[in-house]
Amino acid sequence: MFEVRRSIRRFREDPDWVYEKHSTADYAEFDKRGYPFSIEAGNGALRDVLRGTVAGYPVTLGHVLVRTRPPSRGGALHDFSIAALDLPRALPATAVTYRRLAAKWRADSAWPIPPGIWEQHPLPGGGPGAQVERVCADYEFGEMLITDEVKQLTAQAEIGWRIDRARLIGWTDGRRGYEELIVLAERLAALVAAFPAATWQWREWS
Repeated sequence: MFEVRRSIRRFREDPDWVYEKHSTADYAEFDKRGYPFSIEAGNGALRDVLRGTVAGYPVTLGHVLVRTRPPSRGGALHDFSIAALDLPRALPATAVTYRRLAAKWRADSAWPIPPGIWEQHPLPGGGPGAQVERVCADYEFGEMLITDEVKQLTAQAEIGWRIDRARLIGWTDGRRGYEELIVLAERLAALVAAFPAATWQWREWS
């Protein structure tokens, strides 16, 4: 925790970054019905928000505080860290999650992406031995997007990520320093570079 505070102090003094202790406006823009926000049972909070640029992309870094179940049922507060990278355009809701991360935080009320048609036709390939779990609201898009390279990059980073309209949200558990979150943003940029060219010609999605 001390290192995280030191990290906050360093970046608050950096003119290349904009810091906000609380950022309700940004938080409202995130669809909370997907990881890591959907792991909560009550209202979460996005804190210590840092905005800047990584690998040429506008990014939002921050910490998410969530409650896994109601206080009456022994609920506890947990920290998650996110890096959100702005994409050139909106794409279908998609999530790929490192299997150990998904297994650690799975809950009955937790959804990788907002509930919808994908529940009736989930992507295959998540059986024994798989390194990642994957799901996409557009089955054909998911089959095209989630290549072996994309899965490998996700597993190597040991993270989860999901597409939230025109934003790619990468996440992991724990309260991480901004230096680590910048590395996470760089890994997201590498993922975007690995997306097939057909990604950007996909039919309109809202």
